[in-house]
Amino acid sequence: MKLKTFKISFKQYYHELCDWSSEYVQAKDRCAALQKFAKRHKITDANINDPESWWWCEDDWYSVFRLINEVAGKPKSCPHCDGTGLIEA
Repeated sequence: MKLKTFKISFKQYYHELCDWSSEYVQAKDRCAALQKFAKRHKITDANINDPESWWWCEDDWYSVFRLINEVAGKPKSCPHCDGTGLIEA
């Protein structure tokens, strides 16, 4: 079975600072991608049907789930910025 690629976006807070982050997860479907993400970040009481309520802490960072999207292919390194950015193909 071919795995799909999902982009999971979340917002991170550190004291008065905040920033957007995202991770790519490969899974067979949206539900499996959310389960992998929850396990990776040790999100307890993760309700797969309501990921918008997810939050978790890692050291001094507080994070909140925002959205999940299926992307067409694996992200590639950007040739114009020497690989510091990603391009969704």
